[in-house]
Amino acid sequence: MKTIWDAFGRYFGPSHNDQSAELFGELATTVRACAAKFVTTHGQDYEAVAGFERKADAIVDKIHELLDDSFIMRFDIADMMKLADELDNVIDGMRKVATHISVYNSHLREMRPDAVAMMQITGRMADNLADLVAMLAQPRLSLDRVREIANVLDAAETEADHALGDAERKLVQEFGVPGANRMDFIAWDKLYHLLEQMTDDANHCGKLILSLARKEA
Repeated sequence: MKTIWDAFGRYFGPSHNDQSAELFGELATTVRACAAKFVTTHGQDYEAVAGFERKADAIVDKIHELLDDSFIMRFDIADMMKLADELDNVIDGMRKVATHISVYNSHLREMRPDAVAMMQITGRMADNLADLVAMLAQPRLSLDRVREIANVLDAAETEADHALGDAERKLVQEFGVPGANRMDFIAWDKLYHLLEQMTDDANHCGKLILSLARKEA
């Protein structure tokens, strides 16, 4: 059965929707795999994370090339480019954390429970994002289902905000005394903020896909 996209293709050229959905699926799967490695190694395997980031960058380049070569798409091209970049930001965030841990290795040899908990939040959000992105291959997005997962992402981001606040209060209490190691404070404080930023980026992805679902409804 012919679709509206077949009609557009005859007059304006191929829409590349299937290729786009496939590439986004590959990107989200890469983010999920990177997050799994990131969580299990507590961000201390820089080479592995950097490898996933390079793979993600290559996929993002393919997505941009495909979208630049498309005239009519199922979803707004600018929205899809933004989604690709936001997904890339999530994996870039993991690389930034891994870099930070490597640089401050002497101060961050053993991950604190608060940091591990925030990493695990990112891991859960990466799984949620992969589920959301997979829906882009469906004939039509389910607004209710997309909203459900987007709400889970939003709740996780709020959880990370609270975890950041709790961690900072502990840092102030621990290092706000004479003779405290200021480099330790800087290392941990920046780490917590980098971890929280990853959850912000993941939540942005969820909101973008929710916006796509609303426009299609």
